[in-house]
Amino acid sequence: IWQSVAKKSLTFCATWDTVTALNLGGGYKVGRNPDEQTTDLGEIGAPVVEEFKQFASEHGRELKLEIEPGTYLVANAGALVTTIQDKVTTSDYTFLKMDAGMTDVLRPSLYGAIHPITILPGSGRTEDVGASAESVVVVGHCCESGDLMTPKPGEPEALEERSLRAAEIGDYAIMDGSGAYCSGMSTKNYNSFPEAPEVLLDLEGNAHLIRKRQTLRQIYENECDVPDGVF
Repeated sequence: IWQSVAKKSLTFCATWDTVTALNLGGGYKVGRNPDEQTTDLGEIGAPVVEEFKQFASEHGRELKLEIEPGTYLVANAGALVTTIQDKVTTSDYTFLKMDAGMTDVLRPSLYGAIHPITILPGSGRTEDVGASAESVVVVGHCCESGDLMTPKPGEPEALEERSLRAAEIGDYAIMDGSGAYCSGMSTKNYNSFPEAPEVLLDLEGNAHLIRKRQTLRQIYENECDVPDGVF
């Protein structure tokens, strides 16, 4: 598809001799989950390079190829670190409730995106990582039917169980693949939940706070008093 789009776009570039660059955008598949394949840019790019060379040969000018691989570069570079607030078992499911949710990662609720989730012990000790697993449905903290972190693929309102390490209240649930279209696409201040802090790990593994947790005052500071006599 990328090759056909490039070929078609180059015909437009041929129409206007002032064009110096062709931007083919993004949309390169990133494998967030073990069964998903990441796009090989070298493989899909090689035929496109040949199309650009042919264009230069036919029209006597070289075009600059531009792409926008934002998600491709950062999707797997971020993770949402949450704590299990509650664990409830009904006749049909066991639910794990996180202290985060669609306020931080909207993709599952919006279009049924699947993110890998790992349960780690609240103690932080490696020896406490259990070997037993359980089938659970993971939900967020918004008291909203759409605040579902484990939907069926492509079905944001359909519950799907996920086999995870057995968890207890206070354990951590890590949602990987959260580096793109998560913080920037979050439902900011839904139910008056503050923006989560963000931490950057450098190449030596040192943590740096790059965004503070939002305060309650910051949430309502733009609200104005209602003039006298309105009610």
